[in-house]
Amino acid sequence: MENIVDLLIQIADIFGGYLGIFVVSVVGNLIPFIPIPYLVAVYLYAAYIPGSNPFLVGVVSGIGGGVGKLAVYYLSRGASVFISDKSKKKLEKMREILGNYGALAVFLFAATPSPDDVIIALLGLMKYNVLKFFVSITAGKILISVLTAYTGRIVVETLGREKFWESVVVSIVIFVIVMLVVTFINWEKILEILGTKGWKGLLEEINKKGLRKILFENNKKE
Repeated sequence: MENIVDLLIQIADIFGGYLGIFVVSVVGNLIPFIPIPYLVAVYLYAAYIPGSNPFLVGVVSGIGGGVGKLAVYYLSRGASVFISDKSKKKLEKMREILGNYGALAVFLFAATPSPDDVIIALLGLMKYNVLKFFVSITAGKILISVLTAYTGRIVVETLGREKFWESVVVSIVIFVIVMLVVTFINWEKILEILGTKGWKGLLEEINKKGLRKILFENNKKE
């Protein structure tokens, strides 16, 4: 992992500035199902490079991430020619369930530290609208990149630039907390309600059961 981070930092340094962050983010999102910690480079750049703008760093990184994931989408879309007719019928049913909320699913997975390649591959196989996909994935990547950049800047400014390892520990703690919250949220349930009942149905379910139960409800038959 450390070698990968060093390589990403070197790539960013070769291209320089925001262009380097863009290239690193493309590379970090280009290979499906292999987690490449490009956000570490975003964090370090915003935290330690004098004059860097965390918001701009996040936007540039998010666009790069969207471009990288677009390649994953097209790879999955191309693979759709190899799936069976039976599988295609299942994908059509899933397309109906997701409806207009495929874009929301992409945004949610992209905007959180969760594995988004599964939903990307699925939408690619479904031949989901490419423009909707790219806008959603890029928006999600921009959000998580901006948050990462500002986290780096705030943590380092709070603890001091000389306390590198302390800032790393604090950042890891924040990351773990976010991951735990994201992991326990029942995204499948939320998207199922949206796909079948829409936003109105989701709000009705929240009013009936409460926000906590909807977000963290286990996948059990009621």
